Amino acid sequence: MSLSSSITIQAPPSIVRKILLDFQSYPEWNPFITSLESPVPSPPPGTQIKFVAKGFTFKPVVQENTPERFSWLGTVLAEWMFKGLHSFEFEPFGDMGENGETVGCKFVQREDFGGVLSFGLFLLSGKTERAFNDMNKGVKARAEALSNP
Repeated sequence: MSLSSSITIQAPPSIVRKILLDFQSYPEWNPFITSLESPVPSPPPGTQIKFVAKGFTFKPVVQENTPERFSWLGTVLAEWMFKGLHSFEFEPFGDMGENGETVGCKFVQREDFGGVLSFGLFLLSGKTERAFNDMNKGVKARAEALSNP
């Protein structure tokens, strides 16, 4: 099962990515993931992070951290039991700005679930999708405010 939510942002992908990786600022703008801790500022693959979403604490492992994508894999007990690959993608769109980067970003948030316990997630899919949308709106507001002061 997969859930996905996207939003177009009038700010370069690098600004959107910078906001997403500024974990300390999450309480200021992020209604979904209210806390995220990492042992390093821009965690490389293999780094365990810790976050709180809707009152639940998770400790996933970063899978990818590139200019195009940031993702982590969370498990419950074992991957065959339950796993979730959460990704954030920064897709450029629009004209090139003065700095040579596109002026817009399509921000895509996705979670791919697997494991024997994932079958029951359809019961929570509506709430989770709304939470993704709320977070996307928070990223958009912050990025556009920083990009267009």
